[in-house]
Amino acid sequence: MSCSFRRILFPSDLSFPSPGLLEKIREIGGTDLEEIHVAFVLEAFHEIPSDFPLPGVSLEPVAREAMDRLVQIARSLNPASGVVSAGVYTGRADHTLSSLAVSGGYDLILLVSHARSLLGRLMVGSVSTSLMHIAPIPVLVLKEPSSQEALKKSAELQMADNNVLTPMIFTPDIRKD
Repeated sequence: MSCSFRRILFPSDLSFPSPGLLEKIREIGGTDLEEIHVAFVLEAFHEIPSDFPLPGVSLEPVAREAMDRLVQIARSLNPASGVVSAGVYTGRADHTLSSLAVSGGYDLILLVSHARSLLGRLMVGSVSTSLMHIAPIPVLVLKEPSSQEALKKSAELQMADNNVLTPMIFTPDIRKD
């Protein structure tokens, strides 16, 4: 598969991609890939002024642990071509990733959606949704195969309960007068 995306920014929440998802990522990268950069944004204290004293608080151990995990994730990607790099950043995830996409010269942001419920999205927010609106480059959102199965089962249960969607107005073929 030939690909027009040569430099891919792959934000991570530090969870390991499933084998099916890893295969999709390799497909997207193809043989023209130059780089996949796996990034994690540490959002702690991003709204506290940098000169505000926080005695005894150090993000270094957390950042080191996150980097160790990112390296494992990056190694699991094993693309057909190109290099895989990793980095831990601080700030607000959506804005940091958008800025990183520009400064790093990336041409695609590749996100993984975990299909959280509405309540989950309200509680933690959705970096995916925000990035789709603010990113200056294309954003591709992939669903984890496990969440796809859960969503499929949910739809099947709705069908079993005879909750079939019925259109208010329906045209079988718009090409006919």
